[in-house]
Amino acid sequence: MDKMTLVNRNFLKDTRGANLVEYIVLVGVVALIALAGYKIFGNRVTDKINEQANSVGAINGQGM
Repeated sequence: MDKMTLVNRNFLKDTRGANLVEYIVLVGVVALIALAGYKIFGNRVTDKINEQANSVGAINGQGM
């Protein structure tokens, strides 16, 4: 067997980078889900935070 065939065979059997690719794909999917959640719920969450801030301000007598 010549050296080039041996190098090619070892290259094809090498799976060290496969896990990294899987993690990158997983991170990409999680990022897409987070962006979709922000797009769907972003305004509602901001409105709730502002509502609670106004409630706390009213309790303090500062009013917002």
